[in-house]
Amino acid sequence: MKDISLKAVLISSVFNFVLMVLLIIVLGAIYTAYMTSTNSAMSEAEIISSFEASWFSMLALIAPLPAGYLAASIAKRRPYLHSLLSSSLNVLWGVFCMIFLVPVTLIMLPMLVINVALSLAGGWLWIQRHKFRRSAD
Repeated sequence: MKDISLKAVLISSVFNFVLMVLLIIVLGAIYTAYMTSTNSAMSEAEIISSFEASWFSMLALIAPLPAGYLAASIAKRRPYLHSLLSSSLNVLWGVFCMIFLVPVTLIMLPMLVINVALSLAGGWLWIQRHKFRRSAD
């Protein structure tokens, strides 16, 4: 327990959540602007539902990668553990939503797994960069 940096986990978890929400907002605005300019016959509800089903909305899943990297760089020790814990807020929120807010679909569980895998990839990137820096010195 002494090896876990609570500061790294909390900062990166909040960063992960905020970045994902910002990406959804920005990508949703871009998608809506594009769809309204090309398909003027679509209603707002149709545009929103098509955004949720599109690959474009999946781009917001990239947020755990920089969050995992941030956790590893703040902690500077046990990067895989810290990057894994950085996705904890999103995973807990996803499980909460699956239980109480939205009907469980087949895509929800893989999204949580992708979230964890990308945060671990962020820790791996930090290790690779750290190795490269050390070998350059």
